[in-house]
Amino acid sequence: MVSFEQAVDRMKLEQASVRHVRYGSGTVLRCENGTVTVSFPEAGEKQFVYPDVFQKFLRIEDPELAAAVAGEIIFKKAEEDARRREQEEQQKALAAAREAAKAPRAKSKPKKA
Repeated sequence: MVSFEQAVDRMKLEQASVRHVRYGSGTVLRCENGTVTVSFPEAGEKQFVYPDVFQKFLRIEDPELAAAVAGEIIFKKAEEDARRREQEEQQKALAAAREAAKAPRAKSKPKKA
């Protein structure tokens, strides 16, 4: 499985031109450990969570890179949904096991000879 950082390395996100809703135009300096660092002329360097920031606040100017990041966002959401469903199933199984443990057990009567 490819990590987000490996995918970003392949995309060459560094040096990409971006636009933030508040800070305006900027340039990606680096993308590592689940964060992206962007340099803005007026606001300086800012760090954001990758790829989440690209959903609402940051836009990549290059359409090909933007499409690649959108794919990463979809992939991450699918992973999170699968993990959430798995946790829900585990919680249901645990609750069922607890209920079964609470249920009164039928006592077996000794057999008469």
